[in-house]
Amino acid sequence: MMTRDRFKLIHSELIMQVQTIENDLRLIYAAMKSGDFEDNLDDLDKANLGRITKELKDLDYSDGHPDLSKTDYDTIDRIREIRNYWCHQCYLDFVYIQDDYRREQKFQEIAARLSHDENLTWDLHEKLEKLRHRKLKEYNRI
Repeated sequence: MMTRDRFKLIHSELIMQVQTIENDLRLIYAAMKSGDFEDNLDDLDKANLGRITKELKDLDYSDGHPDLSKTDYDTIDRIREIRNYWCHQCYLDFVYIQDDYRREQKFQEIAARLSHDENLTWDLHEKLEKLRHRKLKEYNRI
């Protein structure tokens, strides 16, 4: 059984992870793309996650040896729906339930989903953080 305090902590971690995933994708792209690093970053300044992912994937696969797997890209594609749910919907799915027992049941169901999504994004977050460090160094962008 997850407590509300633990839920809030994990929820906060999840939001941090999806934000850093999106930013790491931008930084990896800017490092790998030829040209000025800052200009490359500016190219994606207003881009949504779908465009960022497409641009990076094209670059990543261009040499025939991608750094990220199909599973990684599938997870990145899911980040949008994960982020949207946890930012805009999760609390609404249980806070208005009047019956205490039903509200707690729904909360625990959502808490299980939170744990799953946080684990999923954590693995990708860790992988992208390492890749970002490696690519910044490899392309002399540090």
